[in-house]
Amino acid sequence: MPELSSIKKLSFTDCVNLQVAMLESGKPLEAFDQFFAAQGKMYANDEIFAEGAEEGRRKQEPFISAAQSVSGLIVDLKIVEEKEICIFGNRSSFTTSNAEVHQIDGLCWQKWHQRKIVEERYYDGDQMLTLIKSGILSSPETLLSVS
Repeated sequence: MPELSSIKKLSFTDCVNLQVAMLESGKPLEAFDQFFAAQGKMYANDEIFAEGAEEGRRKQEPFISAAQSVSGLIVDLKIVEEKEICIFGNRSSFTTSNAEVHQIDGLCWQKWHQRKIVEERYYDGDQMLTLIKSGILSSPETLLSVS
């Protein structure tokens, strides 16, 4: 993982791509620690999930730490450089210690500022399908009016 000083030299797009590479390498907590802003907010289907990195990590860590392995798969990445937003599908899976495989099927929208995620909106189920049908993957900036 690059040093913090070298992250500051990366473009927004480079940071997003580095985050995606970490997720695809099965390192979601490392990606979270590297790129989530201390005061960032997380939403799950437009309901507040966590206010701040500390709460967000605390809520996610037990699930990820319990996984014996994580297989990252990020699809449909779209980056809007001038707005510092991105969106992607998360089709990762994780295997528990008793060999159960859990498949993730979600949509992740992120607003960045100064190479950190300041807002993350995760969608799944019907809400995800509705957003995809309405064209969110080709125009992720439409969610800026929700923020």
